[in-house]
Amino acid sequence: MLSGLSRLALEMARTFQARGLAALAAGDLDRAGTAETRFSTLFLAIRRAVALRLRQQREDAAASPAMDQAAMLSELMELAEALARGFHALALAALAANDLDRAGEAETRFSSLFLGIRRAIALKIRLRQQREQAQREAELRRKARQDEKDGRRQAAAQGVAAAIAAVPDAEAQERLTADLREKLTEDERIDVDLADTALPIEALIASLCRALGLPPPGTPPAGGPATGGPAVGSPAAAAKSGANVPGAGSKGERRRHNLATGESSTGTGSLSRHRPGTTGRTPAPARPPRPHPIPLHPRGPP
Repeated sequence: MLSGLSRLALEMARTFQARGLAALAAGDLDRAGTAETRFSTLFLAIRRAVALRLRQQREDAAASPAMDQAAMLSELMELAEALARGFHALALAALAANDLDRAGEAETRFSSLFLGIRRAIALKIRLRQQREQAQREAELRRKARQDEKDGRRQAAAQGVAAAIAAVPDAEAQERLTADLREKLTEDERIDVDLADTALPIEALIASLCRALGLPPPGTPPAGGPATGGPAVGSPAAAAKSGANVPGAGSKGERRRHNLATGESSTGTGSLSRHRPGTTGRTPAPARPPRPHPIPLHPRGPP
């Protein structure tokens, strides 16, 4: 709304300035003064609108001017300067004719225009300072964003390079490295991923690895843990894990294990002793214990 009103005020200011110049050319101080008063009023209104817009832009970084405010102020300054020159010439002529009242009236109009021009210059300086500050802040944001992209790109390159280093073939490593360099420098989707700060760097590394046909870092090899290692439940695996294995450990531990399982130290499954040369024989059954004799006639007291 302010921009539209400012354009209308500028159009009216042009008209009053032209009427004032025509009156000055005709030597009509009264008509020229009336035109200057209307022009200065419009000049002040436009300056205040620009200052208000400037304050709004300072408080709201997203606000942008609807028109070139500096150009508007520059045009008003040129119009005011032309009027001021006309009043200056009229004042000099009145002074030459010793007409102090007329000269004083012309000087008042000249000073009013001069004041408006000075304030417009100060406002233009503030506009330029704010524009330069906005440009510096935008450049800092751009540089920070570029540094963030470069850092994430470097981190992604290092993560994928670790996956490439795990490839045993040197020729394949060179080919994959060249493909990675091409993706990092030419693929626009990389910048799209980097621009998304919510995307974890691990996800970006995994995406690049999949694009190169590599498993992401930390992925277990195909086949699981049973590739080249001892079988689960085997003595070697149990020994590796620190579990007790029959036949392992000290002599006393083996003896306790044999007693618990019914196995002998020779592995025949019997607790009986074997003499040399008797291996494979069936042992004779043990004789029952002989009962003690019971006296037929118990002895009486002596």
